[in-house]
Amino acid sequence: MIAALRTRQSGAALVIAMLLTALGAAVAVQMIVPLSGWLEREYRARDTQASYTLADAAASWAMTVLAADARLGPTDHYGELWATALPATPVEGGTIEGRITDLQANFNLNNVAPRGMKSAANIALVRTLFSQSGIDPKLVDALVDTIDRDEITDDGQSERQRYGRALRNAPLLSMSDLLDVPGFNENIMRTLAAKTIVLPEATPINANTAPRELIAAAFPGAPNDAIDKALARRAQQPFSSGSEVATLIGQPNADGVFSANTQYFSVVALIRFERVAHRVQLQVFRPLNARPAVISRIISNA
Repeated sequence: MIAALRTRQSGAALVIAMLLTALGAAVAVQMIVPLSGWLEREYRARDTQASYTLADAAASWAMTVLAADARLGPTDHYGELWATALPATPVEGGTIEGRITDLQANFNLNNVAPRGMKSAANIALVRTLFSQSGIDPKLVDALVDTIDRDEITDDGQSERQRYGRALRNAPLLSMSDLLDVPGFNENIMRTLAAKTIVLPEATPINANTAPRELIAAAFPGAPNDAIDKALARRAQQPFSSGSEVATLIGQPNADGVFSANTQYFSVVALIRFERVAHRVQLQVFRPLNARPAVISRIISNA
C-alpha cells in the first residue's frame, strides 16, 4: 500500500512538473511575441528618427549649396553645382539622395499681374500656353481678373457684374486656388500643374533653365531654327540677362518675362532605411544678398 501511495505521489509530481513545464512554455510564448513586436516598433522608431535627422541634413545641404552659388554671381544655369544631383549616398543603415531644381524654369501663373498690375507680355504668353494645352484661352481673362488688384474687367464691367460674384484680387497661393477662378475645374488645374507653377509672388522665367517649349511660347512668331540656335548658344554660354534670349532669337524683348537668375528652388530628397522610406520636399527662397530660407517643408512616406 505504501508502494502504491508512493507511486501515486510520484505520478502526481510528474503531472505537476509537466503542467508547470507547459505553463512555463505558454508564458514564454506570451512574453516572446510582445518582445518581438516591441523590438520591431523600436527599430522602426529608430529608423524614423534617423530619417528625420537626415531630412534636416538634406535641408542644410541645400542651403549650403545655394548660399555658395549666390556668392559666385547672379546668373543661374544648369552648369552650376546646385544643378548636380546628390547620388544615392550610403549612411549608417540606409541611403540618402537628393536634387535641387529651379522653380523659375516654369511659368508662374501669378506673373499675369505682378504686384496686382496686368502684364501684357505675360498674359500673351499664358494665352499661348493655354491654347497649346487644349484649354480655352478665353479663360485667361478670368485668371487675370482674379489676380489683378482692380475690380474692373477689360470690357468695363465690374467683376461682380461679369462673374456674378466678387473675386479674390490677390495672387494665387497654390494650384488649388484655380478652383476658385470662374470657369476653371479640376481637369484644367491638373493640366496646368504639369506645365506651370504658383509661387508666392510674380517671378520672371529663368531663360537659362526654361524648356524649349516655354521659350517658343514666349516668341510665337520666331522661326524654329532661330530658337534652336539660341538654345545651342545657351548650352555653350548661359544668358547673362533676360533680354539676351530675345536678342539672339531676333524678336522684340518680352518685357519682364525673362531673367537670368532664380530666387525660388525646390529640393527633393529620398531617404531609405530598412523599415522606413521618406520623401522630403522643400521650397526654398533665396533673396538677393541674403541667405536662403526654407518656406515650405513636406515629409511623406516614399
